[in-house]
Amino acid sequence: MHFTVSEKARFSFISLVIIGVLGAQTFSGFRRTQRWWPFLAYPMYAETHFEGERIAVNHRIYAVTPDGVRHYLHPENDLKLYFWRHEGLARGAVEDNFQHNPLLRLVKDLYPTVERIEIEDYPMIITHDGPAPAPTRIVKTIPRATIDRWSK
Repeated sequence: MHFTVSEKARFSFISLVIIGVLGAQTFSGFRRTQRWWPFLAYPMYAETHFEGERIAVNHRIYAVTPDGVRHYLHPENDLKLYFWRHEGLARGAVEDNFQHNPLLRLVKDLYPTVERIEIEDYPMIITHDGPAPAPTRIVKTIPRATIDRWSK
């Protein structure tokens, strides 16, 4: 059976696409990155958790104004973010990753006089009987100077 040049080229292109997709998925699995959509780290690659371990399930963001009032910012109603986008931005802020993070600008736009941003985690603790709620805590406080620097 003989193939024409265009058939060989098409076969080669399809083969390269398949190899690229498999390679991207493999890379994503080992790098545990969420930036390679749609090649995501699947749950089967998730870390193991043990009894007594505290796991941050989600985060709440508060804008603290000069009068000391903490204003809760609802992800969808106030920030106009869906859950996973909100979580990604909150986790990035907790890790001091502000470079491509619009969270500070969004908060400053809603509360121009904001003094600081506080991020609380809402964790679970692994117990013998399964996950149980744990006390919340402030995991990050972002001062006004940092907000001004990164919210341009």
